[in-house]
Amino acid sequence: MFRISLTLLTLSLCLQGFAAEAYKGPTDLCPTKDGKTLYVVNKDSSEIAVLNTVDDKIVKTLSLGNAALGSDFSPHAVALSTDEKTLYVVGGGYTGQVKAVDPATGNVSKTAPAGHTPSAVAISPDGTKLFVCNQFSNDVNEFKLPDLTPTRTIKVVREPRAVVVTKDGKYVLVANSIPLMPTNFPDDENADIYVAAEISVINVANGETKSILLPNGSGALHGMCITPDGRYVYVTEIIARFLLPTTQVERGWMNTAGIAVIDTTKLESESGGFVNSVLIDDVDLGAANPWGITTSADGTKIYVAVAGTSELITINVVEMHKKLEAEAARKAAGTSGTEVSDNLAFLAGLKVRTRLPGKGARAVAVAGNNIYVGMYFSDTLQKLTPPQLRPTEIALGPAPNWTPERRGEIYWNDATLCFQHWQSCASCHPDARMDGYNWDLLNDGQGNPKNARSLLLAHKTPPTMWEAVRDNKAKTGWDTEKQGIECIRTGFKWILFTVPDEPKCRDIDAYLAALKPEPSPYLVDGKLSAKAERGKKIFEDPKVGCATCHPAATYFTDMKMHDTNTRCYYDRTSQFDTPTLHEVWRTAPYLHDGRYVNMRDVFKLGLHGDVAGDVGGLTDEQVDELVEYIMSL
Repeated sequence: MFRISLTLLTLSLCLQGFAAEAYKGPTDLCPTKDGKTLYVVNKDSSEIAVLNTVDDKIVKTLSLGNAALGSDFSPHAVALSTDEKTLYVVGGGYTGQVKAVDPATGNVSKTAPAGHTPSAVAISPDGTKLFVCNQFSNDVNEFKLPDLTPTRTIKVVREPRAVVVTKDGKYVLVANSIPLMPTNFPDDENADIYVAAEISVINVANGETKSILLPNGSGALHGMCITPDGRYVYVTEIIARFLLPTTQVERGWMNTAGIAVIDTTKLESESGGFVNSVLIDDVDLGAANPWGITTSADGTKIYVAVAGTSELITINVVEMHKKLEAEAARKAAGTSGTEVSDNLAFLAGLKVRTRLPGKGARAVAVAGNNIYVGMYFSDTLQKLTPPQLRPTEIALGPAPNWTPERRGEIYWNDATLCFQHWQSCASCHPDARMDGYNWDLLNDGQGNPKNARSLLLAHKTPPTMWEAVRDNKAKTGWDTEKQGIECIRTGFKWILFTVPDEPKCRDIDAYLAALKPEPSPYLVDGKLSAKAERGKKIFEDPKVGCATCHPAATYFTDMKMHDTNTRCYYDRTSQFDTPTLHEVWRTAPYLHDGRYVNMRDVFKLGLHGDVAGDVGGLTDEQVDELVEYIMSL
């Protein structure tokens, strides 16, 4: 009896601990047609809050599991059926799901499997089809409604994060958040390189896809909306100026924030309907990390939730399109000046910036006459009523008790810590991973750009730079266990161009140290496939030599510098740090200069590892097996 009581007491204390650290984390907002109800997706608490917008009271909470207790299902996004009788909620991780939920009772009538980490969902205008973006399996599931029957899976480019369906139901547009292109410069000093994210356009009739290529440097695509008349699609983006050395951030030298404009009447044209990208920053004040986006009911305003600076930006759509049309005419006549995607003054006088209380403005929706913004880290909604746009706060639960890890995540995403608010750590390292670009950082000289690296396991696998200029104990005496990661401190100085705050740096250390690898989409039921098992034997074969530099016992890296014959004309050394192979499936392009977008080319074209082993002697089948194993890590 005593043991049982003690167990119950322990469980009670654990639950109290979870409650103290329980966060809501609003990630999506879905209003009813009459605007009287707003469904709020709280990812971190695995629930949907039902808000009565008449008096701004939460009238009920629909529980979908307990994330704090290890539930496999945490909701990411929601769509409301055309008859408004069913909520289709997508979420989960490696075993993603779609749940059909009765909004009146919270009962789940049906659950269907989706791909790896469903991140966005949309319903066709006729209510017969449901489309789900799966971030890490890089595809879109199509379901037949109302029975939620899977009909097909369509591959897209990379990490789809947003989706809309055209008004006629003929096309699905998907925002691929990260580019998938080689990032190395050709061996020509005068050559530039084009690296950008893409919009996948799916033809619903036949499932065929085409891509709309966005301006050079476009990435971090998080939000997407379609105008009420169906004419235009707007997509939030960061435009990285990765071709420039990182000598400053002033006036958007490194990163700017924008909206890509797509004309749906021209999806079959050569341009794919791309009109232009419009910057939402001011000349001397960035609007970093734009996230959610929507329009007013009449389509005359665009509302952008800016996560990095915790703002709402309101844009005059009518005047914006007049300027875009005039610019297109000038370009056709050969008299155009600065490119719109480079013009920080293009929207001058056409936008209003409203600072919001709290942190993490991500989700935004219009319900009735009001605008609601979900503040991810503060667990609140901000309500704004035009034209005054004064924010009123609505609490989704108790004020969060942020742990050091959570505070570190907040600081990682907080662009107000940067000079002129142009970028946050997350601008180049979303989710503390990588953005798919090469950057010419100043820590190893100028004129030698290198591929951005993931910071997963950074505390356990120093150094954190390709040339070992940071976090190298033998060289600098820096101790990651006692002092954290040196590059966080230098990053504040030379990338955010501000004075590092040691308590904030310590919290960021805690956030990074707590990161866990996501399960690979190459796994089968969470385990290595038979093909990957064969690849593991090849990987561990001393004659092949992979495990020599990438030993499994130390996170698949020996933490040493090696010459693997990858030096190119602008490098100043032949030796580079050995990266961990954990999550290598999501860190393309590969090698220090990002020259290969798939792992097979690393071995077949680059003969990587042939300096110390016999990779060149492997058959095509063996290479495929080796790749299958590595991509499963």
